[in-house]
This record gives sequence, structure tokens and C-alpha cells, in this order.
Amino acid sequence: MKILWFTNTPCGATEKLKTNLHAGGWLKSLEDKLVEQKDIELNICFYWNKELAPFQFNKATYYPILRTSSETKIGRYTNRVFKTMYNDKKETLKLLKVVEIVNPDLIHIHGTEDNFGLIQSYTKIPVVISIQGILSSCSEKFFSGIPFASAYYYEKLTSKLFFRSVLFMHNDIDKRAKRERLILSKANNIIGRTEWDKRITRLLAPRSEYYIGNEILRSSFYEKQWNKEKLGNPVQIVTIMNESLYKGFETIVKTILILSENKSIDFNWTVVGINNSSNLVTVVKRMLGVNINSLPIKLIGNKSETEIVDILLNSDFYCQVSHIENSPNSLCEAMLLGMPIIASYAGGTCSMLENNKEGILVQNGDSYSLAGAILESINNYDKAKLNGSYARDRAIKRHNKDIIVDSLVSTYNHIINRQFIEG
Repeated sequence: MKILWFTNTPCGATEKLKTNLHAGGWLKSLEDKLVEQKDIELNICFYWNKELAPFQFNKATYYPILRTSSETKIGRYTNRVFKTMYNDKKETLKLLKVVEIVNPDLIHIHGTEDNFGLIQSYTKIPVVISIQGILSSCSEKFFSGIPFASAYYYEKLTSKLFFRSVLFMHNDIDKRAKRERLILSKANNIIGRTEWDKRITRLLAPRSEYYIGNEILRSSFYEKQWNKEKLGNPVQIVTIMNESLYKGFETIVKTILILSENKSIDFNWTVVGINNSSNLVTVVKRMLGVNINSLPIKLIGNKSETEIVDILLNSDFYCQVSHIENSPNSLCEAMLLGMPIIASYAGGTCSMLENNKEGILVQNGDSYSLAGAILESINNYDKAKLNGSYARDRAIKRHNKDIIVDSLVSTYNHIINRQFIEG
């Protein structure tokens, strides 16, 4: 079976390309298992910022495509200014050229954020689209925790000067969300994993068949287990996030301010993925009028897979605070380790863990509820640890590598056979 993936990252080719070695993420983990299947020939197409010929590496064949918007410095600049980032017609022709060269039995598009899904209108080869996030929902929740006026007023001047302001970011996500709705309207096959993405795709992709497809997580998280016996002194809380406004950083700061009023609690909150120079941090500290450096919070930026595992294993709680998510890998990885978890009830998180059994779910953006859940977990640490063990049991089953690959191959076969029968 010849499969062609279209992906937002180079997957397993990150090592050969000498780029960020953990940029492949869970897709690399899935790739590693899929290429072990005797009947699978895997081809992977992705956008790259340089002209590169196709190459083979680690049992897969890769097809890098130079984005039309990356071909010249002037092009990159005008794209940023005028938001003409998506020259979809030219790029679709490049994508279709790869389809012609590979001539796969099935095309698997990972995510709806980019323009890969537009090829559905130009090929008779069966296509399946995996849902990662859903931009239409992200656009709606973009300013949930930080109002637009505050974000725009308090952001760095350099963000405006270099066209990275919140206004540009929101316009960008709106434009991609419109294209995403077009892609989904033409989709015949969808792979998802939460009630949230199923519900939305039944609306936006009404003629599609829906398949369950869970994710293989990064290997280090299968090899370790959280096993702290005693609550730390100070209590160690950790969150992994990126710089998007809707990831809830302001909720963390507000929660810290609330907890700091309780003199009986000594804690530190580590945030992986952002640092003190982040525009998001600047907006939040100016909006709330707080000195971030005076709070018990450490912003440590991006870390490697092994570094993140070590940080989690030495923490007492994992907190996920996003205003919108589908199935956040950071939450799944904390579950797989068996950590006590507190998460925002947002998007698909309620499909990931059961409230009061595998963790605690709180309303997104409610810093008082989050502070109360943290206090409750501190005062009932044995129960929090038990919940973490239940979360681990569920994650081990959900992220079983062999089951996931067998299910994916079965989905591929079903789609191909159905296409053959329907002609």
C-alpha cells in the first residue's frame, strides 16, 4: 500500500535537515511505527524554506516543497505586510505534482491549518484528513482571556512594526479558517479522536465518514512513570504552552495572584514554551499591572523531549489552562506519566480525561476555580495521586502504539476498498 502524507513538519527528516530535533513531535512517532509495516510504502510531503530535491531517509521518501511565499526576501516581506501568505493556486499545483510522481493508493493530510486539503478537488485518489485543531473555533476563542483592545494596546511596538501584532495574527487565523471550512466541506473522510472534533466536523464536513485515530506520543513518555511520594515544598506546578493568546497565560498569572494571598501555600509554577521576552508575557504583565519577576513563576522557554520529561517527573501537578484545545499532546503526555492533573474544560479535553476520576476539569479562564482546584489537590494529595494513576491507565490504552497503527492501516484499507467499490 503506497501512502502519501502531507504534513506541517518534516516528521522524521528533522535529523537529516539538521533542524529542531523535536520538531517532528507525535507525527514522527507515528511514522516510525508505520514504516515498520511490511505492506506500507510511506511518502511524506511538507513545505520547506529552501529548494530541496526529494530524498529517502529512515525507510520513508520525503518531498520538500519550497513555498511560493519563501522564494524571495521581498516576497516574504510583502506576505507579512499584506497577508498574501497563501498563494494557494500555485502551491496546489506543486502539491499535485507530488501526487502525480508518487501516485499513491491513498493520501493522508495531517491537519486543516494549511492548504494541503485543496487537492481534494483535483484528484480521484482517496483522501483522508486528520483533525489536529479547528481554526474556526480557535478564531472565536482568540481573545477569550485577553480582550483585543488590551492585547493591541499593551503588546510590544516591535510586534506592530514587524507585522506580528495580535491584529495581524487574528486576521491570519481568520483567513485560514475560511479556507479550512472550504476544505472540510469537500472532505469525504475524517480522522478525529474527541467528541468535540466529531461534533464540529459533522457540521463542517457533512458528507464525510468519521474514523477514530489516536496519537502515538513521544517515546520518552512511554519509558518513564511519575512516582512522587510526598508533596513538594514548595509545591511544584508545571504548564506547557505556546505564545498564542488563547493558551491561557493570563489565567496562570491571575491564579498565582489568588494563591499568593493564601500564606499557607508555598509554590512555584514553571511554564515551558514561553520566556520573559515573549510578546504574550509583555501583554499580560502590562494588562494586569504586575511584575512577573516578583511572582513564583519561571518561564523557561522551549525544552527538549528529555528535559520536559525530567521537569514533569519532578513536579507535583500538571495544569493545562487553554481556552480552546482538541486533544493537547502535553496533557496526554502528563497523563501517560501518571501525574496529578488539573485541566481547563475546553474543546476536547473532556474526551481526554474523566473529571474527578483521572484529574480535575475546571471552566477555562476561571482563575478562582483553578486556584480552588489546586488548593483541593494539595489538601487531598493522595486522591490527586490516585487520579494520576487512573489517568495513566487510560493513556496507556489510548496511546498503545500497536493498536494505533493497526487501526490506522485498517482505516486506510477501508477507505481504499470503499473507493474501489464506489468507483
